[in-house]
Amino acid sequence: MKRLPEVCFVALTLAGGMLLVAAQTADVPMQRGIAVDQPVMHNAVAIPEADKEDAVLVTLTQDGSGYLEIDRTSIAALFEEIRNALSNRNAQIVYIKADAHVPYSSVVRIMDSLRAADIQRIGLLTARDSDKPGALVTPKGLEMLIVSPR
Repeated sequence: MKRLPEVCFVALTLAGGMLLVAAQTADVPMQRGIAVDQPVMHNAVAIPEADKEDAVLVTLTQDGSGYLEIDRTSIAALFEEIRNALSNRNAQIVYIKADAHVPYSSVVRIMDSLRAADIQRIGLLTARDSDKPGALVTPKGLEMLIVSPR
């Protein structure tokens, strides 16, 4: 019985510590989709919209595989799949997350597919040089507008 206050104190301290850790990490979003080694951009800006559940995310991995969200797809099928994905969403932007070792031509092919699907807003997701490897961070990158030549 003499140890009961000590046991209660330790239990409360542990529970309080867990709540404090949960409160500190609750606002740190997890990046969705397939993990890749993103290229570093020194002036990348936060794009929290890319982490929302209804965001359309295309990922290119180092081995050349393409994914829409977490589903593997071919570049040829991407056009229709993106159209279908955007048909019931308010935001008409597609985020591209490519591995740093993916050839530039692969990223251009994705952008060409997006343009063919009449997508005008694209977000290129990158890492920022201040990001710690393995840390969960808000998506960052560059948003761009694709316009048709007249």
